[in-house]
Amino acid sequence: MRTLKTWLTRIALGLTAMVGVGVVVLVVYQRISDGPTGPLTGGSFSSGEVVDAPVEDWSELEGDFEFELVGQSSSRTAGGILVDGELYITCDLGFIWSRLPFGLSRNVLNLIWVFKTWHEKALLDGRIRIRKDGRIHTATIEHVEDPRLVEALKISLEELANEYFKPKGLGPRPTQEPNDIWFFRVKQS
Repeated sequence: MRTLKTWLTRIALGLTAMVGVGVVVLVVYQRISDGPTGPLTGGSFSSGEVVDAPVEDWSELEGDFEFELVGQSSSRTAGGILVDGELYITCDLGFIWSRLPFGLSRNVLNLIWVFKTWHEKALLDGRIRIRKDGRIHTATIEHVEDPRLVEALKISLEELANEYFKPKGLGPRPTQEPNDIWFFRVKQS
């Protein structure tokens, strides 16, 4: 019996060590990668054509794109919505994803929410680089604080999400944490 317990302990320690090594490898890979790695954050952009000309039509950047905060050495995928010709980056802190019709995945999203800090860093320095289709644009972002504009942006985003998640759509607006969303207006730098 003692031998079985020893072997089980060794197996458990071995599995724990393998998971630990896997996490370290993933973190290192993320930091040295050229942009986000799937849904996870990634390293700074190391490829892409830098576009110096001003963006004439922000609609070319609407939808999903990659962006990095200048000086942060990390990048992520974000959603951009176009309202009245202006591009806004969304930082969902539970307003949309907590209303989606999938169960266990919500726990993973909640874990991401706990560790999400880019929006707070953007308040300190809003310089960004946006990459879409291999083209990199420099810009700045500013946090939208006007309550009427925030509500209009929420409504616009809800309409897009309801269309995307047909036929179920979104549930009712959340009343408990996490339930917020931040919007950042993208401006030429």
